[in-house]
Amino acid sequence: MQTLAGTSLHEAPSRTFNHPGDLAWWLGWWPKTTQELAAITQIWEVDGAMVAWVVDDTGYIGECIAPGSLDDDVLLASVDRWIDARLPGHVRSVRDDDPMGIARLEAAGYRRVPDDMVAFSFDLDHLGPTGSDPRVSTVARSDDIGARLWVTHAAFGVDRPFDDYVAGYRRFMDSPAYPDGWDLVAWTPAGEAAACCIAWPDPVSGVGNFEPVAAHPSFHRQGFATIVMRDGLRRLRDAGMRRAVVRTPADNVAAIALYRSVGFEPDHEQLAFRRPARAAR
Repeated sequence: MQTLAGTSLHEAPSRTFNHPGDLAWWLGWWPKTTQELAAITQIWEVDGAMVAWVVDDTGYIGECIAPGSLDDDVLLASVDRWIDARLPGHVRSVRDDDPMGIARLEAAGYRRVPDDMVAFSFDLDHLGPTGSDPRVSTVARSDDIGARLWVTHAAFGVDRPFDDYVAGYRRFMDSPAYPDGWDLVAWTPAGEAAACCIAWPDPVSGVGNFEPVAAHPSFHRQGFATIVMRDGLRRLRDAGMRRAVVRTPADNVAAIALYRSVGFEPDHEQLAFRRPARAAR
C-alpha cells in the first residue's frame, strides 16, 4: 500500500494527496488489531498487482488509485460502490487542481463541506547548507518516551489517560508502521521536551512528509516547532529527498503561519466532500 502511494505521488502528483507516511500513521497509530485493520481497509488487485486502496481514517477516507488506472471507469465504480456501502457519510477529498476528481465526486452526489486542508511544499534544494542541531534528537525504542508524548498529549488535547497514551505509543513503536530514526524532539536548554514531529521519508517518490507536528502549549511562539522542522528538513535532504510536504486544516491559522515561516510554499488545497444523507445509497 505504501509503494502504491509513493508511486502515485511520483507519477501522478496532481491526482493524489496521500503520502506513504500518512498511510503508516493512519494504520499504525492508534495501535490496531489485525481484525481492526481489516475493518478499515480495502484493496483492489488486477493480475496480482495492487491497483487501489481505501482506508477509513476515523470518518475521513484516504484513497489511492494507481496512476495507470485513473481512467479505468470499472475500477473507479468499484471503489465508489465499496465506499458508498461501507463508509456512508464519511468525508472524501480531492485536490483543487484535479478537475476530473472533483467532477467524479460531484457526479456521484457529493457536495463540498467545510473540512478543507491546505498543503505546503518545500524544495529541499533550497534548504542551503545546514549542520545537525544539538537541540534536536531522535526518539529511540529504548527511550523513556514520556517526555516526547507529553508534548503531543497537551498540544492535541488528548483525552486518553497519559499512561494509556504512552503504552499505546510504545506498541506503535514496536510495529512495522513506526519510522525508526525519524521521530524528532526539540529540547529546551533546561532539558524539557518542547516540540516534536515525525519526518517521513519516501524513497519511491523522493518526497518527505511531516505528520504530526506539535509544540507543547507552554512553549508556543518560542521557535521550538521551527527548530524541529528545520532539522527534519535537513535530515530528509541528507536522505536524498527532493522536497517535503505538510498539511493542516484550512482554518488552522497558527500552523499555516508556522509552515510559512519555516519556508514552505502553498502547494494545493485538499477539498472535502460528503454525500448528503438523503442521497445515500
